Amino acid sequence: MNAKTLRLILFIALALAQIAVAARAIILSEIALRHGEVYRFKLQPVDPVDAFRGRYVALRFAEDRTPVADEVPHLRQEKVYVPLVVDDEGFATFGAARLEAPETGDYLYLQSGVEFMDDEGRRRLSLALPFQRYYMTEELAKEVDKAMWSRGIRPAWVTVRVYDGVGVIEDLYVDGLPVRGWLASGGPERPPTTEP
Repeated sequence: MNAKTLRLILFIALALAQIAVAARAIILSEIALRHGEVYRFKLQPVDPVDAFRGRYVALRFAEDRTPVADEVPHLRQEKVYVPLVVDDEGFATFGAARLEAPETGDYLYLQSGVEFMDDEGRRRLSLALPFQRYYMTEELAKEVDKAMWSRGIRPAWVTVRVYDGVGVIEDLYVDGLPVRGWLASGGPERPPTTEP
């Protein structure tokens, strides 16, 4: 086999590997959207100056930290399994991070950030949530960002479909309405509600 043929074979193998990685991510997202359990996560305001890098609404989750299970050794930016717990208001919160998937219930498989001690001396862990952008057209994204946080903070959350550790954003809600319906009903002109 000559060098030219070898280079061609290596090029084809590399191209197929890249296609396989992209296809796997797409397939996992589609499986989560079709078969996953729905969870609502609260959002909080994002500084509008840094909110956009293209055509999406930047999302900042009200909760992006979790306790660490007692049996887990000190973590240094490792992948962890984080069980999902639904609070009294119907919003998802995070259970204690662990190194193995829980036997029951839904969970997210997430990249951990920095481990720290909270004010009460408990171990806590920051999380790198994979769904921090809600894609829309650039014009709508700017309108949503401005309207959500100007004229009083409006209750906002996202629904995320979770399946086998994978989470995919399903929809963005503002004032209890899906964002496109909220905009159609006068979004920025509507007075903020207090109920989720």
